[in-house]
Amino acid sequence: MFKKIFLLFFFISSCTANLKFYEKTGFADVSKNGKISSSLPVGSILKITNIENKNSKIIKTEEKIKTKPSRVISLPPFIFKELQLNNDMPLVNMQKVRQNNSFIAKKTKTFKEESRVVDKVTLENVKIMSLEKKLISKKKIYLKFGPFYYKIYANNLYKLLNIKIKSKNLILKDYQTNNYVLSIGPIKNIEEYDEIYLKLSKIGLIGFNIIIQ
Repeated sequence: MFKKIFLLFFFISSCTANLKFYEKTGFADVSKNGKISSSLPVGSILKITNIENKNSKIIKTEEKIKTKPSRVISLPPFIFKELQLNNDMPLVNMQKVRQNNSFIAKKTKTFKEESRVVDKVTLENVKIMSLEKKLISKKKIYLKFGPFYYKIYANNLYKLLNIKIKSKNLILKDYQTNNYVLSIGPIKNIEEYDEIYLKLSKIGLIGFNIIIQ
């Protein structure tokens, strides 16, 4: 009986492991070499969505690089333009698509055709601004934690954020009964976001929602 239960548990666990789903929200940037680059293995099939306008595209990663943790993917200029990403705050959602032979073959053919466009598109026509420069934008970035059911958890996080961020003006409370939310913001640009993300990642606090307002 014990063996049967163990085998059943192993089977369920194995199936669950095969159904693991990758999803991440963060900022894109313009690839300097015209390739699709991310921290994922080369050949990963992804659905990338512009959160602002919901434009999406199926892509295939061509290069694995160690980028800033906040920049989840680097995109060629023509894909950046096709998704109509905001130049100074290009917020995207990445989802890893389950791979099957027929799907990959179809998408690979499409991607090869699109990849030839890179050589035909000039940066002057695309008009992509450099994300390395500090840009002035009316929109700001907010990082939201929660909601928490218990106030004590929110208060403990509030104390920890004050220690790590060292700026009480950036840490905001939105407390309602059994719905306690904390946020960091307004963050003026991606460079400031990078600095805060680095501080949060050192203590494992990267489970937040990114809001552009």
